[in-house]
Amino acid sequence: MAFNICIKISADEACYMDIQKIEKEYQQSFKTAVSFLYSHPNFPVTLGLNGVVLSWLKKNHPEAIEVFRELISRKQIEFLGGGYYSPVFPLLFPVDRSGQIEKYTTTLKDCIGKRPNGISIFYDIWDPSLITTFQSCGMEYLILDSTLIPSNKSSYLPLIVSEQGKSLKVISSCKNLLPAQGETPEEYINRLKSLEKNNSSQIAVISFTFSDFIKFIKSDIGKYIASLLDKQNESDVNFTLPGLYIKNAVNFIRSYIPAGMNYDAAQWAKKAFVKSENKSRFPFTIHDYLNTYTENKKLCDKMMFISMLISQCHGGDKLRRNAASNKLWEAQSGFNFLNIPSGSPAIAEQRQNAYKALNEAEKLIRDCKNTSFHESFTSFDYNTDGLNEYVFQMEKLNAVINRKGGIVEEFDSMVSLANYAASLSRIENFDGSRDLYNRGLFIEHLLDDSEFQTYLQDKKTTSQVFSQTLFEEKKLETKRFFLLLEGKGNYSSLKTPVSLRKSFTVTSSGFMVQYILKNESPLSLKGNFVSELNFTQTNFSLADSEQQYSLELIEKSGTKKGTVQDCCCLNKEDVSNILIKDKKNGLSFVIEPNEECSFSSDVIDFVRPTDDDQTVRKTSRTLVASLYWNVDLGPGMEMEKNINLSVISVKKNKK
Repeated sequence: MAFNICIKISADEACYMDIQKIEKEYQQSFKTAVSFLYSHPNFPVTLGLNGVVLSWLKKNHPEAIEVFRELISRKQIEFLGGGYYSPVFPLLFPVDRSGQIEKYTTTLKDCIGKRPNGISIFYDIWDPSLITTFQSCGMEYLILDSTLIPSNKSSYLPLIVSEQGKSLKVISSCKNLLPAQGETPEEYINRLKSLEKNNSSQIAVISFTFSDFIKFIKSDIGKYIASLLDKQNESDVNFTLPGLYIKNAVNFIRSYIPAGMNYDAAQWAKKAFVKSENKSRFPFTIHDYLNTYTENKKLCDKMMFISMLISQCHGGDKLRRNAASNKLWEAQSGFNFLNIPSGSPAIAEQRQNAYKALNEAEKLIRDCKNTSFHESFTSFDYNTDGLNEYVFQMEKLNAVINRKGGIVEEFDSMVSLANYAASLSRIENFDGSRDLYNRGLFIEHLLDDSEFQTYLQDKKTTSQVFSQTLFEEKKLETKRFFLLLEGKGNYSSLKTPVSLRKSFTVTSSGFMVQYILKNESPLSLKGNFVSELNFTQTNFSLADSEQQYSLELIEKSGTKKGTVQDCCCLNKEDVSNILIKDKKNGLSFVIEPNEECSFSSDVIDFVRPTDDDQTVRKTSRTLVASLYWNVDLGPGMEMEKNINLSVISVKKNKK
């Protein structure tokens, strides 16, 4: 029996991340590959394109679709199914899994007139629960990376896996079968022949991008294989299509494939932004990955929340509800979570694009109901950490408050559709400093004079008083949109007990935050109380030297200081009002303390590895705005401070 090889081609990852790059890919490699296939009718190939690329081809290059139809009629090519937006399937509710698959299947059938019966998944992020969904959507087989196959199973034997009475066949995609550098055609074919054992019908998939496929067919090995197929010579290596193989195969090895992910991504899952081997008995999963990268986990939490809102929306405008589902599916794209092909986390720009799509989905859901939108305040375990978070859905903003630190960890404007609280935290190896807390809005610090001077210089503190405190819920009034939290800690090396009562009253366009700091010790307490707000970069079309935010300060005397273009290392005393302008998105944030404060601001740049060789580059920045007051409290005494934050829409000037 011959060893069976299936060649799979997919678009370069740049096409999925930037629609403008598809034309370049089409002209440089896609068109050449399709022309080659058309002129070599005995060269079988399996294609894996997501719905974005397929729809773009239909609109911009219908001639390519016509060629596909011709190749399909020859039974020379086969299309794989999948999610329309290349989602991370294990993170989706079943309704979204099947919805994405059916949307792509409908698009494919409309283009080439045939439904797929096999599927490939984004970055081989697998979970056994997918079996029932795939089978119910008409998928007979799955192509999966060989590194996920249990070591006691041959990578070259067709497997069958089952879940809840549903089954799915599995064919391995093997990187080790790619031609080696310097390998001759004869050596390569002999290497494939040597894999045939026990007279059983073995099979493997070799995956290429279109650009790599062009290099392959232009190589000596590619030319040699093409000549063999053109002459239809019998060989111990049979090039075929996976669907054709599955149709005729009768022997499958029963197996169980645990949850896992492609090796390239798994090596990033153990420690943040450090590639490392997995020496445990268990494979890393996408959930391990999310637990390592909190910024990805927060995006996933938002995605699940919007999916829940859509599923609970009954009646109303069906067109708007369907449009909301489509925006949700767009945000579920795996490219918003991972960089391909390195496997490192997606950059901040991709996550902000996803937040924008999710907020658009929520706006559509609000509009599709027959009744007007009602603002709401709910408490539930939003981020699945075992503790309740506080979720506000207001007319102009959405917010999520976390008990850890009592911070606003998500702050979505329903005008710009951006999440302004999605700031990164610094990592020593890349940013030259390490943050011990998650950045967001309304983070508090109590610092002695030496710590405070360090904080003013680079917004760094080792103190964990309040910023890492788990606050306790003291009062919650959903009708008033009022939340009262209390946190306790020990201040300075003397371990002086202190407490902070922190209340939020959320309005349609902002927050009113009240602080009551109390000295719980029999000794006097002196220090500096800081309220920190972090506004992340949400616009990524700016030049490297251009700032998204500008500041205007009003001093105690009422004097307006004017616009401050450079927000770095700014320190002012006796400030009564702060205006932060986001000119690109047409918003202004007005910060009003109830009494004069001192003010400090800085801009933090974050650099992260984005390539397989771990080359770092600037991926995001955050404006840190800190309000602070001197503290001098006797035993048992309190001090009270209030801050109002209002979000104002500003009309953009038309050019």
